[in-house]
Amino acid sequence: MIGNRIALATLCIAAAGIFATSARAQDDEVKHFKIYGGPAYVAPMEDSDVTIGTVTDSIEAEKQVGWNIGFEGRFNKWFGLELDYVDAQTDVSFGGTTIGETNFSPLTATFNIHLVHAKVVDFYLGPSYSWVNWGDISLNTEGSTINGGSEIGTDSSSNWGVSLGIDFNIGEHFAIGAGLKYLNVDLETSSGQTYGVKPLVARLTAAFRF
Repeated sequence: MIGNRIALATLCIAAAGIFATSARAQDDEVKHFKIYGGPAYVAPMEDSDVTIGTVTDSIEAEKQVGWNIGFEGRFNKWFGLELDYVDAQTDVSFGGTTIGETNFSPLTATFNIHLVHAKVVDFYLGPSYSWVNWGDISLNTEGSTINGGSEIGTDSSSNWGVSLGIDFNIGEHFAIGAGLKYLNVDLETSSGQTYGVKPLVARLTAAFRF
């Protein structure tokens, strides 16, 4: 009985190896791994009316430039799984006045569907899921005066989004690209208030493919 199980397991492994070799042979033109990095532009799409101290007004995160790194593994020429990380210092304004800054650091997984996978151009899109580590809002003099303290505590948040991107292949192993990601996430404070953010994240990348 044990021998039969070993034989069956060996057969399954051999079949999987043959299938993987066949799939790779059919996708010779596709590089199955990509590592990339570059600048990211974070553009919050929402703001909220909240109360800080005794003052109620509109609060919003400002547009900022940060950086982005990530990698993608391709199952075949059609589908891939991408993981990327963005880091950006974002100013926070209250009633039109900058009161401090926070750190926007989403870690995002995306299931990419490669609709165009030609020799030079690779266009893809897919659903994303992000976990965002918000840094505590470090208040400046104006913010401290309104809040009565030096910072506002925040909690991490997570939610779905959608991503798209395009790569222009340069030779066999290199590419330059651009992408756009919408994240349905907001900034939540430790006191339970939610600040609308829902950012668009645009990126420019240089990639190594292998």
